[in-house]
Amino acid sequence: MSARVAITFLLAAVFVNDVQTSAKAWDGFITDTHCGTNCQRTSAMTPDRACVRSCVRKGSKYGLWYENHVYALEPQSEVSRFAAEKVHIVGYLSNDVITIRSITPISATPAAETRR
Repeated sequence: MSARVAITFLLAAVFVNDVQTSAKAWDGFITDTHCGTNCQRTSAMTPDRACVRSCVRKGSKYGLWYENHVYALEPQSEVSRFAAEKVHIVGYLSNDVITIRSITPISATPAAETRR
């Protein structure tokens, strides 16, 4: 088998695997992988923005606190502006790392009801 044919088969296999792996969605808080769920200094039991950013500056990675687990997030550059915020992430999970396809903030307060 020629090298060109082997490369073509390899690329086709990667493409098929990528197509078969569908994106999933998670709603959770952006925290860091060092403190995880142990750094809730706010009264609402949500991550503390200053603590999350401090831990990331010291080498921790941004992560998504979802249920009772913290998943590392990639790329990190997509996450920094959402530190300690509740977000909706669409992406791919592999080895406890979520590769982000999209990330959007979730409003902390419900929309005001229409007055009659």
